[in-house]
Amino acid sequence: MFEECVVLGNGFSTKISFLHGKRYSLSFRSQENLLVEYKGEGRKHVRTLRGRASAYEFKSVEQLRYDFERDAEDALRQG
Repeated sequence: MFEECVVLGNGFSTKISFLHGKRYSLSFRSQENLLVEYKGEGRKHVRTLRGRASAYEFKSVEQLRYDFERDAEDALRQG
């Protein structure tokens, strides 16, 4: 198991959790508001952007990280 929480300033934070197998959770928040979240367990993978959930095609940890960082940067720019 791996878990890390980083406070970025101005009320923004990220939290990353990797559990056994393909179980993971990555989130980007502004104070208590969830802006971006990627969650997966087994074969079910979901991406949530500002409250709208959609299926996510998990390809690799590297791609997951890239997609999460891109969406978090977009959310940060949008405020």
